[in-house]
Amino acid sequence: MKEIFIGFTTLLIAVILFTSCSGSDTAVILRLSGDSGFSSGDSRQLWGVWEFEVIPDGNGSAEVVITPLRSIQVHMNVVKLMENSTGGGVSVEPPIVIENEILDVKIRLTHPFPGMDQFTGFDVRGILIGHGSIGGFSESFFYAGPSDLELINPDGHTSLWNPTDYSGSGYHDGKLGTPDAIANYTATLNGYKYFADGLTTDMDVPDMLKTNRGAFTAGTTNTRRYRMRLGSQGLTFQYAVDANWWTPETPVEIPDSFDVDLANCPEPYHIDATVGPGIHGEGGSADVYVRVYDWQTDVESVFLEAPLLLDGAFELTGPDDLGDATGWSGTLTNSNLPAGSEADILFYAGGTDPTTSKEYTEYRLYHLPIAHVPADGVIIEIQDDMAYKTIGIEYGYGSSDYDYGSGDPPPVSYSELDGPWDFTDIPATDTTVREALAKDDPEVAAFAGDFSANVSHFFKTQASFGGDVEEMYQAEVHNETADLLRLWGVYYEGDALPDEVDPAIPLDPPVDFAYPMDSDFYHKEDKSYTIIPFLLTLDVLYETWGLGDGVAFVPVSPGVNGWGWETQPALLTRSIASFETGGLLGQGPLGSGLLYQWTADDGTLYGVVSAGNSPDDDPNYNESTYEITGSAGATALREIN
Repeated sequence: MKEIFIGFTTLLIAVILFTSCSGSDTAVILRLSGDSGFSSGDSRQLWGVWEFEVIPDGNGSAEVVITPLRSIQVHMNVVKLMENSTGGGVSVEPPIVIENEILDVKIRLTHPFPGMDQFTGFDVRGILIGHGSIGGFSESFFYAGPSDLELINPDGHTSLWNPTDYSGSGYHDGKLGTPDAIANYTATLNGYKYFADGLTTDMDVPDMLKTNRGAFTAGTTNTRRYRMRLGSQGLTFQYAVDANWWTPETPVEIPDSFDVDLANCPEPYHIDATVGPGIHGEGGSADVYVRVYDWQTDVESVFLEAPLLLDGAFELTGPDDLGDATGWSGTLTNSNLPAGSEADILFYAGGTDPTTSKEYTEYRLYHLPIAHVPADGVIIEIQDDMAYKTIGIEYGYGSSDYDYGSGDPPPVSYSELDGPWDFTDIPATDTTVREALAKDDPEVAAFAGDFSANVSHFFKTQASFGGDVEEMYQAEVHNETADLLRLWGVYYEGDALPDEVDPAIPLDPPVDFAYPMDSDFYHKEDKSYTIIPFLLTLDVLYETWGLGDGVAFVPVSPGVNGWGWETQPALLTRSIASFETGGLLGQGPLGSGLLYQWTADDGTLYGVVSAGNSPDDDPNYNESTYEITGSAGATALREIN
């Protein structure tokens, strides 16, 4: 039988289940302007530079004003071609959305030369250039800090075309730009989005059709989504379009007429990195795996730097041939024990332009979360202050069954009292969604009156397994004065209940759960209830212990930098409840349920391991030692909506 419910107050129904069934409306089109063009002396081209100004409207949208600036290359002036084109350039595609200090905008690039396939570009990058306030890598980069505007869904990072490094090559604000704007755009490592034919708005770069070699065909339009964290340094930034090109053979066939060694970027065009869980504030290590995509397939070394975690750079091992990419791996260790909440990791690999012998490097920057256990441990306060009891927020969980008696490695160890605990290997065979509903919510209107008038909200658990859906509503109120969460009953419709039992089961007096909780916490409840006079009574014995605190790694979607996990300090508790029914319909002892729970200090439930014993079956756990010996369910938080 699968354990489908999680949380302190669901043990009652859980045991019954065990025993019963073993923006803007108009896009602004701007032409590429200034000195911009192609050269037979260098494959790297700057297609143009613009200044973006974001003007929020206060209603979740914004106006984006785009001003063309001069470019820095003067290889071949193609202004006449631009003026005679059908209007290529940069535009913003509605809608423009601002939510939770995140700007969501789609930027559209249009190649200005329809029908002129000889000007097809390759590996086009739209680079967001802003303020830089953080450094520390071996190269003296400055990149966006917590108060700076930052691209949070980059395809990669580059040092190309930043005003600080290229100011000596004739880089100017232009007559229409903000005076002295360049002095403010201090970041020298900037995020970008990759543009190519067939690469749709939200597609990952590795998923594009590789046979086109990242071509941006003359006259075509491509769009990519930019998600930017809005900083406090002003909502303006520069936008540079980098491309690669070389004179093709004729007649022009795309991409075969363009020499891959000359027309595509010499460095890797994309780096994907995966960092597993394991790094926390008190140490730890994590496996690192990097996929490098390179048209010339001549990458000889891939490096990693994380100056807050360890000194110097180290070289990853490889390459492993993955077909369209090469794989590189290593182990990252937290040797320096940083005090901060995150550590920046930089992956990079380079390539050489065969015509100029100039080295170019592709970078990938990630912010790795570092969780620290507070000096006084994790303390869970009264649940009214808890994030996961906020009305309107849904918490999704995934779970699977495991046999702890099989000898196979468990998905998470409940015997490690100080962590770290890794929930990232738990598959989502079953799913559960939990959310708090207001007392007057139409969903609970039909049965809200069956419970005490003191009830302030209903906490809903909806579990799905094997195509079946089970729902339970817990009638709750927070007694902040006494630091108690009070359970006034449950509403449950399901096959686990006898037909004679009303789906609304009020509990008077309520079952109390005390707070705050810490590693030394202990609480016990021993109560009897009359469910149906003379016919059915229920005796409940409930106990909870605080066991320890540490760091939990949870597979939250979308996770950190797309890695698929989040980490926070968590408190480990153990709860056990036993149930017995009496009266004419009573069945005597129903059995007992055991829960190990990992909870963040704001109340967010990160993970659960649960097991149940019934009188007629072999036990799944030892009721004296609380060791799980048989079947149990393992559950992990998957997403927050």
